[in-house]
Amino acid sequence: MRAVAIVAVATALVSTAMAAPAPGRKGAWGWGRPGAWHRKKGYGHGKGDQCLSDEDAAEVASVFQQLIQGYTLELTEEALTVDFEDYSSAVNIIRNRGGEAPFPVDAITFKSREEFSANHGKQPNIPFETLNVFHGCNSTSVRWKTVRSGNGQPNEQAVIPVIGTAILETIPDEENSFGWRIKTLFSEFNTAAWLVNNGVFTPNSTLTPPPAEPWVNPNKAA
Repeated sequence: MRAVAIVAVATALVSTAMAAPAPGRKGAWGWGRPGAWHRKKGYGHGKGDQCLSDEDAAEVASVFQQLIQGYTLELTEEALTVDFEDYSSAVNIIRNRGGEAPFPVDAITFKSREEFSANHGKQPNIPFETLNVFHGCNSTSVRWKTVRSGNGQPNEQAVIPVIGTAILETIPDEENSFGWRIKTLFSEFNTAAWLVNNGVFTPNSTLTPPPAEPWVNPNKAA
């Protein structure tokens, strides 16, 4: 969901508002844990019946949040597949600064984990609140909100709330600390507010200015 200052960075069963799980569990970032997906009845046999549990989905949502507000290359390589794909017309039009080019608005945004990291890793952290989490067997949907979409940008001019939705498709992986990896991300959010907050457009109305100091993630791994 954050590109330009911003690179982007749902099958429903459970809905819960959440913050990142507390540190102290297995994993370099404090929220990882070992083990494969939990098996559920009704999804066939063998690999076909490996499904995300409520706990797994909460962890997927937490990792998504940390990729945006506390990005590290280490986390990206642990949580995403090598052939990870990111689709977001919102990110594409933000990269175009509100126009239709040079990035096709309806095209794939990032075609691999490497491409995602090369673009996403250069951007300031964007703090956001997780509002809801919904999940199915192999997908987790996250509804989120931020008021600092222009965080760290010299032209940040407002703190209009931006609400978005991310759908994360996952596959089992018994070799990493999570027991799964994110294979595909579909993300959309309020680009009008995002562009205003970043000073690309100035509306004919009163804007609440942002805090003088940029937000810094106190829990970001060194």
